[in-house]
Amino acid sequence: MSSTTRRASRLSGAIAGAAVAALLLLSPTATAAAHDALLASDPAPDDVLGTTPDKITLTFSDAASTEPGATEFAAFDEECSPLASGEPVVDGNTVTQAISGPVEGAVLVQWKVVSSDGHPISDEYTFSVGEEGKVAAVEQCGESLAEQAEGSSEGFNAVPYAVGGALIFTAVGVVIAVAIVRGRRGATKE
Repeated sequence: MSSTTRRASRLSGAIAGAAVAALLLLSPTATAAAHDALLASDPAPDDVLGTTPDKITLTFSDAASTEPGATEFAAFDEECSPLASGEPVVDGNTVTQAISGPVEGAVLVQWKVVSSDGHPISDEYTFSVGEEGKVAAVEQCGESLAEQAEGSSEGFNAVPYAVGGALIFTAVGVVIAVAIVRGRRGATKE
């Protein structure tokens, strides 16, 4: 095998190795995809309560962000009147929202939090007070928090992608530089 063939073979191997490394660094991983989740809520979805609760409590799999604006909470009655009283309180992995009352019928609860991995998560559910309320009516109470946040980059963290790209760029540059230097040394020895 000639030195030119060996050099081309080494360069091809180096480029293939850099490509594999780039794919591994940029491919999604299970831990990055595992956002926090809502574990429990009080009142729970579809509950029918005898009296209006003083507060609604959500429990997540990990602590929610305490940054200003990271947690949003809304509750509406069947007439689409807001029930949330004050700001939601984040304490570790629980978010509590005081609600005003009394309420009769269906209650729509909407929430959005920035999870511990920096990504926003949101959902909504209903419960009723007194008797099973008009869930269809309360679900029409406007744009959900998820729809409001759609298109927002809040919570997106581009730093890991930038660092990964820089590392890949550097690794490819080093591999190419080493291949060129080794190729020149081999050419001068012959």
